[in-house]
Amino acid sequence: MGTYRYVVRDTLRLFFRHWGLSLLTLVTAASVFFLVGASSLLALNIRKIAVNIQSDLVIQAYASSEEAVHHIIDALKDNRDIAELKYISPQEGLDRLRAKMGAQSKAVTLLGDNPLPWTIEIKVRQALLVTSIVKQLSGMSEIDDLMYSGALAERLVKLSSLISKIALTVLVIAMLVSGLVFYNTIRISIYSRRQEISVMLLVGSTRSYVASPFVLNGMLLGLLGAVAAVILLHYGQLHVMGTIDAVLPFLRQQLQWREIVLLDQVLLCAGVTMGWLCSFVAVRHYIKNAAAPL
Repeated sequence: MGTYRYVVRDTLRLFFRHWGLSLLTLVTAASVFFLVGASSLLALNIRKIAVNIQSDLVIQAYASSEEAVHHIIDALKDNRDIAELKYISPQEGLDRLRAKMGAQSKAVTLLGDNPLPWTIEIKVRQALLVTSIVKQLSGMSEIDDLMYSGALAERLVKLSSLISKIALTVLVIAMLVSGLVFYNTIRISIYSRRQEISVMLLVGSTRSYVASPFVLNGMLLGLLGAVAAVILLHYGQLHVMGTIDAVLPFLRQQLQWREIVLLDQVLLCAGVTMGWLCSFVAVRHYIKNAAAPL
């Protein structure tokens, strides 16, 4: 019991003795994990948007007659890249338009005769398949016009990949910078107590007993830095997403709550792990040299 009390007491003493350096380490760790978390949230949200667009991706082909529609469907029904084929008559299309316009649906009567063409809705399995299907459709004389948003989905997929690479680069650089700060913080703490450590080793204290306060101090700094980052992320996310919802409602939060909680847990574990690793390397290196025979 006395051993645990000593370790906890010494951990807190190390934390507050060099409060300026501890504060710098906390700010650095919080900044690192905030950047990592923000990059991850952005990449995951864009990927979710791309996936949602792909699942709702529809190519609309317009034809002038019902006979042309059936000819097109017969030509496409065996295509394995197509998930669903459906045709819409001009009257059904007009009814849909009225339903979408709601209270302003009376304006549709100003159009006179129904100007809408026969429409074929084609759902593809993946956004990357749109180009090949559009080429096939473009070669059909029965089709008067085409409308599709495949380019948007492809751009979102590419943007998601780019942001993931940027997030990985930010992660590596930020972790290196934060690791150096952690390492030097622990080294300064060790240096300030070098005589006490030497005496403890001389009287027979185990290396793990001597190293424990420094390792726990590093883990505490990492955990607190990650906690601060998580709080900032949640506050920033609520503020930013509230603004985006008001301006661009289709870009609203795409992630489920459990996915956000999982990201928080990853950041907290990363903070503890980085603090443990850096402090362990620093104190192990010093104690190994201090315990070496003269």
